[in-house]
Amino acid sequence: MRGVVRPPYWVGQRLLDLAVNRWPEFHGTMLLRTGREPLRLPLPSLLDVIYAWWVEGATEKDIAKFHRQLTTPPAGAELEGREEWSDEETDDSFERALGSLRGAARTA
Repeated sequence: MRGVVRPPYWVGQRLLDLAVNRWPEFHGTMLLRTGREPLRLPLPSLLDVIYAWWVEGATEKDIAKFHRQLTTPPAGAELEGREEWSDEETDDSFERALGSLRGAARTA
């Protein structure tokens, strides 16, 4: 998708970790509010939903703190020029992570 600014991989990973670690709360909230299975959403939409769920009702200060924590690169991350961080590879990686998340949700 040209012209779309994608967040770094660690943002998506951290959001998915957040949802997995609080799956009953996240999943139940989404089902009650929307009647839709969140794992059927496209990955960018799922990440947006997780973010919105987490910051809902938070103060601007708390949202800013969460955003900083979310977007801070992992220690030692050197990403420039690395093929594994290409758009295609990160898309594939997110799809694999989402598949794992779907499998974990079915067994929970």
